[in-house]
Amino acid sequence: MTPLRSTTCDALEAVVRRDPGGRGLAGFRTQGRWLAAGQLEQAAHELAAARSVAIVTGFCITAANPPAAETDGPPGALYLARALAALGIETALISDRFGLPLLECGCRLWGLDSELIEMPLGNAKAPSHGGDAGDWSECFLNSPRGGRLTHLISIERVGPSHTPDSLAAQARSGPPPLEEFLRDVPPEHRDVCHNMRGQPIDAYTAPAHRLFAAAAARRPAIKTIGIGDGGNEIGMGSLPWETLRAALPGEDAGRIICRIATDYLIVAGISNWGAYGLACALIALRGRGELLPGWDGESQVRLIEHLVREAGAVDGVTRKPEPTVDGVRMEDYSIALGETIRAARQF
Repeated sequence: MTPLRSTTCDALEAVVRRDPGGRGLAGFRTQGRWLAAGQLEQAAHELAAARSVAIVTGFCITAANPPAAETDGPPGALYLARALAALGIETALISDRFGLPLLECGCRLWGLDSELIEMPLGNAKAPSHGGDAGDWSECFLNSPRGGRLTHLISIERVGPSHTPDSLAAQARSGPPPLEEFLRDVPPEHRDVCHNMRGQPIDAYTAPAHRLFAAAAARRPAIKTIGIGDGGNEIGMGSLPWETLRAALPGEDAGRIICRIATDYLIVAGISNWGAYGLACALIALRGRGELLPGWDGESQVRLIEHLVREAGAVDGVTRKPEPTVDGVRMEDYSIALGETIRAARQF
C-alpha cells in the first residue's frame, strides 16, 4: 500500500471543504481546527482494507413535483462504488424507492455491476424477508450479503434528530446543554428526520439509520463512515450537538442535527465532494493513480445530467429537475473534482 503524505490529505480536505452554498459547516473551526479534521485520511486508510462495502444514499426532496431524490449523494456514491469495484472490493448500493432509480440509472450508464438493494419506507413490508422496516436492517445484517460486510458508508443520507437521552450520551468535556436543547428542539421535533428547512420528512425516507445502529450494537467489527454537509445526515452524531448548533445558521438549526454517529465522519461543502475525496484518497493509497484521469469533472457532469433527464433527479436547493447540485452550476461544481484528482496524484 502506498502511504499518503499529510500534505496530500490536507490538500484533498481543503478542496472538499469549499462551501459554495454558504452552509457554514464545512469551513467552521473550533479551537483553530475544522470539525472532524483529518478524518478523510483516517477513513481512506480504513477503507483500504475493506473486503465488502455497502453504501447508503438518497435524500428525498419532498417539495419537488413529484417528490424525488436530489443530485447530491447518488453521484458521489456511484463514483465511490466505481473506485471500490476497480480495486476488487465487493460493493452494494442501498436506497429507498426515491433514491434507487438514480443508482439504477447511473449503474447502467457506467456499466457498474454493484448490487442494488431497496430499503422499504416506513412500515412497508420488507419484500425479501416479510418483516417491517424495523426488522429489515436485522435481516440484512443476518443475510449472506450482510454477513460478509466489513464497511458501511452513508453519503448525504438523512438521520433522526437528537433526544435528551442521545444528547446526554454524547462525549463532551462538560455537562450536556440540556436547557438549551429543550428550548431549541420542541418535543415533536425530537427523533425525527428533517430536511435543511427544518421540515419533518420521515414519511419520505426509509429508516437507514437503523442499519447503522444495528451494526454498532451487534456487529461492531463493521466500520462505519458518514459523509455530510448540512448537519442532518447520518454520521453527524459523532460531533456534540452544541458544536454543530454553533456552526449552523438559523434559529431552528438545532432541531435538524442528526444523532447517529459513525466511526469516521467526513464533513464537506457538498457531500458528493466528500465522496470524491474519499475515493481519490483510496485510489492513491492503493497505488492505482492511473484510474483517475478518466474519472474527471466532465464525466460527473454527464452523469448528473443523465440522472436528471432519465431518473428525475432534482437539485436539493432549487427543488427543480436541473443539472445543478445544491444550487451550484456544473461549470463551478466540476472544478472541485478536477482539483481533487490533481491533489490525489501528487502523493
